[in-house]
Amino acid sequence: VEVSPATLVKLSDDIAAIGTLLAEESVSIAPETSGRIAEILFSEGNTVAAGATLFKLDADLANAALAEARARLALADANYGRNQRLRKSGNVAQTTYDEALTELEVARTAVETAGVQLRKLTITAPFAGTLGFRAVSSGAYVTAGTALVQLDKVDRLRVSFSVPELEQARIAPGQKVEVAADALPGETFEATVAAIEPSVDVNGRALKVRADLDNAALKLRPGLLVRVTVRGLQRDAVMVPEAAIIRRGENAFVYVATAQTAKQSKVRLGKRVPGAVEILDGVSAGSDVIVAGNTRLTD
Repeated sequence: VEVSPATLVKLSDDIAAIGTLLAEESVSIAPETSGRIAEILFSEGNTVAAGATLFKLDADLANAALAEARARLALADANYGRNQRLRKSGNVAQTTYDEALTELEVARTAVETAGVQLRKLTITAPFAGTLGFRAVSSGAYVTAGTALVQLDKVDRLRVSFSVPELEQARIAPGQKVEVAADALPGETFEATVAAIEPSVDVNGRALKVRADLDNAALKLRPGLLVRVTVRGLQRDAVMVPEAAIIRRGENAFVYVATAQTAKQSKVRLGKRVPGAVEILDGVSAGSDVIVAGNTRLTD
């Protein structure tokens, strides 16, 4: 026979899952009003700051509308001033004075509205991020809601994955998880569990989890498939080689070599790792278990 010692090792009950990387913030830039693209002020694939101007729509009509609204405001303001002076001397009716005041307020509102419409013709980045490929060219006429370019915040990513419902007690916000991508072999990244879906997905009997990942080095990209490992608490575990286990029905046994004798011991198995099995009960650490020739042995 051949023997191998049962060893005491540190073991943790990890949860393995497959996930997807998502941008922390992602938006399709679109105009709020229709118009012709007058200027495109960015390069595809570049990083832009929050508030950076991306597109400018033709503003001739909006500028004309604003100028007209300002002229009407000046006229209404002058008319109101005259009526205010006449009111002090009692030479104007209250109704006339109220109408002049109303016209002034309406004119002010018209100027504000025209200014808002003019500002909406300048399309800016709502947050700092990286731009994708633009979908329009300069001179194109676009309608409200037309997707112009995609903006993603990629210096921080979200890891979206699911764990079986039976593991829900072993995962909590703030917990650290390891992330690895097949696109970057040999590299691992650390993420932190940010949120857990309050309800279980009834189709897959799984709990959806989101983790935050720092991507300041920009090595990872949204959409990548990743392998997620949720580390459990470490514990002391007795491990024996897989070859030492003998199955008889639903029971498992090992033979322990003691002073040239083989003692059969019923064992309770725990976690399996490549080439070894955890023994929960039946064998103590340091015992020599038989790993070859054990199929022809008796107690």
